[in-house]
Amino acid sequence: MFRSIIAILAISGIFSSARAQGHRIEFNIRGLNSGECILAHYYADQNRIVDTAVVDRNGKVVFSGKEPLLNGIYLLVLPNRSYVELVIPKDDQDFVISTDTSLSILDKKVQGSLENSIFLEFDQFAYSKSKEMRELKAKMDKVDSQLEKDEFEKKKKAIDEAVQKKREEIIERYPKSFVATVFRAGLEIPFPDEIKDDTTGKRFEYYRAHYWDNIDLSEDGLIRTPIFHRKLEYYFTKMFIQLADSLLPVIDDLAGKLEKNGANELFKYTVWWTTKHYEDAKIMCMDRMLYHMAKNYYCAGRCFWADSALVAKMCEHAGKIGPTLCNEIAPDMTLVDTSLYVEYTLSKVQYPVTIVVFWDPECGHCKKEIPKLKEMYDTMNAQGVQVYAVYTQGDWKGWKNYVRDHKLNWINVMDAYNKSNFRKNYNIISTPQVFILDEDKRIRFKNAPAENIPDICNLLLDEYKEKRKPKLGDQ
Repeated sequence: MFRSIIAILAISGIFSSARAQGHRIEFNIRGLNSGECILAHYYADQNRIVDTAVVDRNGKVVFSGKEPLLNGIYLLVLPNRSYVELVIPKDDQDFVISTDTSLSILDKKVQGSLENSIFLEFDQFAYSKSKEMRELKAKMDKVDSQLEKDEFEKKKKAIDEAVQKKREEIIERYPKSFVATVFRAGLEIPFPDEIKDDTTGKRFEYYRAHYWDNIDLSEDGLIRTPIFHRKLEYYFTKMFIQLADSLLPVIDDLAGKLEKNGANELFKYTVWWTTKHYEDAKIMCMDRMLYHMAKNYYCAGRCFWADSALVAKMCEHAGKIGPTLCNEIAPDMTLVDTSLYVEYTLSKVQYPVTIVVFWDPECGHCKKEIPKLKEMYDTMNAQGVQVYAVYTQGDWKGWKNYVRDHKLNWINVMDAYNKSNFRKNYNIISTPQVFILDEDKRIRFKNAPAENIPDICNLLLDEYKEKRKPKLGDQ
């Protein structure tokens, strides 16, 4: 079923059974008479080792314990790191699987487990169809005429449909089995006839609205298959514009359903994955995602897996980044210029676009970015762009000389008398830090590369002009 090669060592009731508690899973592997085997299960896009056991001289290896195992798709890993898959449902955990060192699907046998018998039935069918597909592709490589190619395409489609039909047949025969839950999760969403050939976007909207229809959002066992992670990743990265305002309601909706359904593991993974994914994303203004997840999940006491230290760290970080999230009004500050007497208040800088940059002449990256910013300023200042450049260190003379020598004739200021709290308000821990504000001093963009700033400024200037166009009916 799932045949991709995964580095097993990378990271560390439906059908009743004779054993009401615990587990005993026996493997008989012909041709193997020594070594240690590993029992692992999928976990999202990785896998986790559950247990190890020594093989006896007859090729028997047994994994047993007083506690039942978590349900999911598991892997028996041989000493040579080849592996075979099996299903472990919630209460079907006493069975025997026989095979040989080739781990061939055709030689595999199951005793005492209806779930694994179903799983094997499908695997053997899919294997026979994959063999047909390989033979078909080999023949297609030698075909020249379009007629023959079309005929082969029909055969290929028929093979795919046969495999899909087999899944559907198993789902219908064993609807409450874990295997059916896994197979159902892989089914495509059917479209109503009226939008099957739609090109206006209705088909996409329908697909997005029904994306989770075949997923049992109360079944935590799906986290121990590769399916849930793939579905989750595709949903958030391919189905929505990567903007916080678009994504946040979607995250809350899915997480809320999982939480309500009691799917603690799926809820935990969804919250963890979305938080980490968007924290790592190199997308401007995406820190709003981290802020939202911290405030509404970690700090709200919903992350039962997080210890107090992690919660405190998340809440502290959210407090630091909160004031300078995109679309928030920039924290105001009043600083002095190079004379150390004349004050400039940010909120009183009356320009359509204001670029606030925190910098230091001795900062290596600043030495690269400030000249580019200067070039932009010289070109765009007359169009309505101002720079409010905040020096972050204490060498007044060195800063003043640098400003003079490099002809930085924008607004140059520093906190000479420690009256401002700009470091805390703007969370300044490194330089340069750049915030691009609109006419209302609302943060619209931040930390954009200097070469992209002219385009951003033009965008905001066009927006500014559009707002001031006379409306129809204005006198």
